[in-house]
Amino acid sequence: MGNDWQTIISLAAEGGSIRLLGKEEHPGQWVFKKAVNEMDFHDLEDETIHPTESTEKAHTIKSPISNHDNEAISWEEAIKLLEPYPWPMLHPREVHPVFGKHVWIALQRLVKEKYSGRIDTYRFKKWARLCLPEYSPKIVILATWLQNSTHTTILTGAGMSTESNIPDFRSKAGWWNNIDPRTVATIDALQDNYDLFHEFYSTRINGLKECTPHIGHDILAAWEHKGLLQAIATQNVDGFHNAAGNKNVYELHGSIHKIRCENCAQYAHESDFFRKSNCKICGGKLRPGVVLFGEMLPEDSWRESLSHIQKSDLVIVIGTSLEVYPASQLPQMTNGKTVYINAEVDTTHHDFDLIIEGKAGEVLKQVDELV
Repeated sequence: MGNDWQTIISLAAEGGSIRLLGKEEHPGQWVFKKAVNEMDFHDLEDETIHPTESTEKAHTIKSPISNHDNEAISWEEAIKLLEPYPWPMLHPREVHPVFGKHVWIALQRLVKEKYSGRIDTYRFKKWARLCLPEYSPKIVILATWLQNSTHTTILTGAGMSTESNIPDFRSKAGWWNNIDPRTVATIDALQDNYDLFHEFYSTRINGLKECTPHIGHDILAAWEHKGLLQAIATQNVDGFHNAAGNKNVYELHGSIHKIRCENCAQYAHESDFFRKSNCKICGGKLRPGVVLFGEMLPEDSWRESLSHIQKSDLVIVIGTSLEVYPASQLPQMTNGKTVYINAEVDTTHHDFDLIIEGKAGEVLKQVDELV
């Protein structure tokens, strides 16, 4: 290990500078000290104020300044050495790469507790570049919004489950390529062409049996457990959110795993559906509990989803084209920030506050690393 002290955080302010220094005495074991110098101006000329801040001046250090060094033997103690100063609002000049995430976490905590709404965007982005250079600015922004949100709702669509390798039923048999699912997933098909309807949904159910939730589903379940996520409204019928561990899930299009009678709504076993058995209560046809084209959405799921959306500070839409009404209208029902994540994005999504192009699991994994 080297004997020289290294800069962990360097801050500039009008009238001086503040540095948190560190020395690795043993592998992974650091000691720290604070250095404050009211006459250290040698780097200040490149700390110009952003044009949008022309009416503001850099924050002046309010605490008494001296050359006395204070020491700490843990990171928790080290960051407390800076707390007498409004350091998140000062001009960051340097952050040690080993401590980038630690500094970011401490910054986020203080911004939330003491400086909410007071740190300007220019300075915030500069902190992000210094602390987290390996992450896209959009990922950093989303992680920050998520941490500071008091109520977050997520709306998911088919793209959320793509990474679970759900098989394309069209590839199972060539003749499916000539059939539009919108003509099969209907009340008319259920009543008038039950054999086709049955084979369509049997194929889908069997295809899901070999699939499991992916890391993105697991992350959303963990966020709910941590209190970062309050509800999921989903257009998917695969049940993966529940399987991953989420409790507050509202299935807008029903569940393919809940078999029921079309006539009396009595639930039945999946094996009864596969055998084309009739309802044991009324003799009606059995069907999956999904919303068919032309049917109304489940009233309870819609009402609860809308309620969560309306009181959300943050709504994150993942993996849906937003083409299916009325679920497509939900993101417009909030006064909070809105984020759109999808493998493909286009100009039709310009109304969102933040748009991130990428696969659901990959994007969520990056965000999760920062929260």
